[in-house]
Amino acid sequence: MSNKYLNSMIFINKKKLKVIKEENNEIYLSKVIKFDDFKKIIVSWNAVTPLNSYIVVQARVFVQNKKDKKKKWSEWMSWGKWGTNIKRGSESSKCDEVRIDVDTLSINEGYSGKAIELKIISYYDNKGFAADIREVAITYYKENNNDLKNKKYELINKLIETPCISQMKRNEKIAHKICSPTSLTMLLNRLGENLKVEDVAYSCFDYNYNEFGNWTYNVAYAGSLGYKAYVEYGGIDSLIREISNGNPIEVSVKYTNDINNKEYPYIENAPLTTSGHLIVVCGIEVSNNGKWVIVNDPAGKDDESVRLKYKFEDFMKAWQRSNYIMYVIYKQD
Repeated sequence: MSNKYLNSMIFINKKKLKVIKEENNEIYLSKVIKFDDFKKIIVSWNAVTPLNSYIVVQARVFVQNKKDKKKKWSEWMSWGKWGTNIKRGSESSKCDEVRIDVDTLSINEGYSGKAIELKIISYYDNKGFAADIREVAITYYKENNNDLKNKKYELINKLIETPCISQMKRNEKIAHKICSPTSLTMLLNRLGENLKVEDVAYSCFDYNYNEFGNWTYNVAYAGSLGYKAYVEYGGIDSLIREISNGNPIEVSVKYTNDINNKEYPYIENAPLTTSGHLIVVCGIEVSNNGKWVIVNDPAGKDDESVRLKYKFEDFMKAWQRSNYIMYVIYKQD
């Protein structure tokens, strides 16, 4: 897809990027892309980076001051140095108008986002081994994004068989930190891969953030294997779309299994209380007894405990707390 909008997203094919060639690097520039009053932006990329090559993805935002209505461009902000053969690392930074925190670009208080421009710099030692950048995806978040109030939707009964993998049975040094790559491994192995969780985890690892859960780096790894992969600010429409298409998704949630905990949404039968967790949604169930989301929750104590059912309304509250973040992974057409 090129320049194709999907709810709160746009996809940009490499052919739509302007290329400036320099010694030992290539610069790809997008056109100015207009959105209306967005608060957050996440950029995903699908690229292959051979040995001794890497890319730096940057964005600048056209903002409007809410008080005096003046408009200006922000500084260029970076998602850091990324490649599959380097010590990749995010670059959290800020300027007056915007800031990047690991994987998310946010508009600072007092401003509203109006447009964005992307720059991708491809670095290499040998021109014959430059990065192959196939596609870039941008997802944006507005206030009340995909609010369920007054929203009409129709749930379907569907289960997509997906491997169940517990993060708790993996390398004990990292087991409690790898919900994102464990869930990603479930998605990729369903598509025919035979990947080990620990290998996926260290292929997603952010050496500056010192964590495995950088959203953009997780989908970038999937993209490096040849898949179409991106982060999306989703919602109920996106959930139904993907499950209807037979495609499980990975989602970010915050929840508690303690009914007396008032800090996070309560989910019955959940394996833990968490301020940030990634799980796989692989189905929806609707019956006379209620509505359920079928999940593979990697926090289950073993592989047999990973498949769970969460009440639909409870799940949506937990997902909303993470602004409906989701990973979407497809085989390329």
